[in-house]
Amino acid sequence: MRKLFIIAVLSLVVAACSTAEKRTSDQLPPIFPDYAGVTVPINIAPLNFDAAVAAERVEATISNGSQQIKVKGRTGVDIPLRKWRALLADAERLTVAVAVTAEGVQTEYAPFEIVVSRDSIDYGVCYRRVDPGYEYYARMGLYYYDLAENEEHILIENTLLGSSCVNCHSFAKTSPSKMMFHIRGKGGGTLMHLNGQNRLLNTKTDATQVSCVYPSWHPEGRYIAYSINDIKQTFHNEPSMLLDVYDHWSDVVIYDTETGELNTYPILSDTARFETFPSFSADGRTLYFCSADPQAAEILPEVRYELCSVGFDPATGEVGNEITTVWDGDGASLLFPRASYDGRYLMVTRSAYGTFPIWHKDADLWLIDLATGERRSIDELNSDNTESYHSWSSSSHWVVFSSRRIDGLHTRPFIAHVDDEGRFSKPFLMPHNDPRTWYDGLMQSYNIPEFISAPIEISPKDILQAEAGAVELRERK
Repeated sequence: MRKLFIIAVLSLVVAACSTAEKRTSDQLPPIFPDYAGVTVPINIAPLNFDAAVAAERVEATISNGSQQIKVKGRTGVDIPLRKWRALLADAERLTVAVAVTAEGVQTEYAPFEIVVSRDSIDYGVCYRRVDPGYEYYARMGLYYYDLAENEEHILIENTLLGSSCVNCHSFAKTSPSKMMFHIRGKGGGTLMHLNGQNRLLNTKTDATQVSCVYPSWHPEGRYIAYSINDIKQTFHNEPSMLLDVYDHWSDVVIYDTETGELNTYPILSDTARFETFPSFSADGRTLYFCSADPQAAEILPEVRYELCSVGFDPATGEVGNEITTVWDGDGASLLFPRASYDGRYLMVTRSAYGTFPIWHKDADLWLIDLATGERRSIDELNSDNTESYHSWSSSSHWVVFSSRRIDGLHTRPFIAHVDDEGRFSKPFLMPHNDPRTWYDGLMQSYNIPEFISAPIEISPKDILQAEAGAVELRERK
């Protein structure tokens, strides 16, 4: 009798579900992240998503024209990896149809497409996760994310380093076999990982006064250009802009990984200018950097950095004797120059003023065509909130950049495709197995997203056991 009662109840539930009111909508489905109309690489992990509204059930049908998969969940969908890969393998584009049940009503939304690019993406992205406040040694760590598997790995967390700051991770042309990052605080230094060897370098000298800061690897992997900055902070009363960071002074130096020499140059340490954010060109024969008038530093909103360049000879380590202004910013400040590895473009962040655009809502990404000198705002990527740091994939067909477009407080990593004409696709949030829970629950920002071409080879233990060393100053004439 009890079994018959249970069967009857289940029958009623099934009947209720099957007779639930159904509606259709010509609107795109309310999902998070927004994947409608994006372009993705053929080797990307599943684009799991959640309903962006209160939902009782979410169903999705994903088709490549010849085969399809159906997935469902209570508040979102978790796409099986093998089925997803089979879909992408034969796809030029995917069609995604989503139905969301809420308050007993199932709404079938207009389907959307995802373009599948044959331009594969690098193995992953390395980044720092840090609280968005101003605590200097807040909880933070360096991590890297496998873009094909949706898996995060720990490089180092500062709980193992006495809560020291870790920052400015950088790779030679996306290669984790040549990488570095800084450890600030007692017992810190610059962790240099070169071809299986680890050293913790003290880069501060009597002449330079401070340790090296913002890095850029030469494409051949021998040299690293650094800025050396005397950095200050100032605080604001507005919640939308908690603080600014500015330089009291700054120069550019170049470290030779073969000789251990830290090279200084009069032309890159001009007391009449600030020099910062160095970045080598794709062929390694030009060094880009940002430069400002130090007199303007007395009034922070008047500090504006120009984009400059100087020649570099990788055979001798010498720089040229003439600085060229590539772009004066047209009344704004230019920061974070990054050249594409194919040598075609230079991407910069442009903001109203200063050297710290992370809290500037007006900060946008701009593109410079290095062959023609033409420059434009990358409207395909920019939002009404902050876009700041950015890096290129090894193929130069993908970019990853940090943006505050989701909540205005936390920076998140977005990825976009670049075609042969320099046009960018609609950016998409870096995928995650459980995106809504992860991104809503993570009270940290993604800082300095950098593509990496393979898993990182070193462990926290390797870092803690790195051999200590120091640089040797060489003052070039």
